[in-house]
Amino acid sequence: MNLLVTIPAESRRMNVGKDVIRVLGSPTYICVLQRKDRKSIVITPCTAEHPMSFKVPDRLLTDGQCRMMINGIQFIQALLEANGLAAGKDHQFKGRYDAEKNAVIISLKNGE
Repeated sequence: MNLLVTIPAESRRMNVGKDVIRVLGSPTYICVLQRKDRKSIVITPCTAEHPMSFKVPDRLLTDGQCRMMINGIQFIQALLEANGLAAGKDHQFKGRYDAEKNAVIISLKNGE
């Protein structure tokens, strides 16, 4: 599986790959949690009530044109700055699945 998260050059949003959603069991909502030092993020299923919840599009896994995008200029820019990554450049990060926590962990350190 390709557990990818990308931040396009305009740095206003984060694209969450379909395999990330698939490996988490196709949840209706996901949360994006960050470490205090912002060196990694965790994507995990959650409820709609969670303060960092994002609705997964209903047709994400059935429509080839549908994308899971998380908008948040300040959030994205803070992640890029904390990791010494240039804004205005495409960034792609590969995650790893933690079955025990049912979460995808993504290191943002030097674009790892």
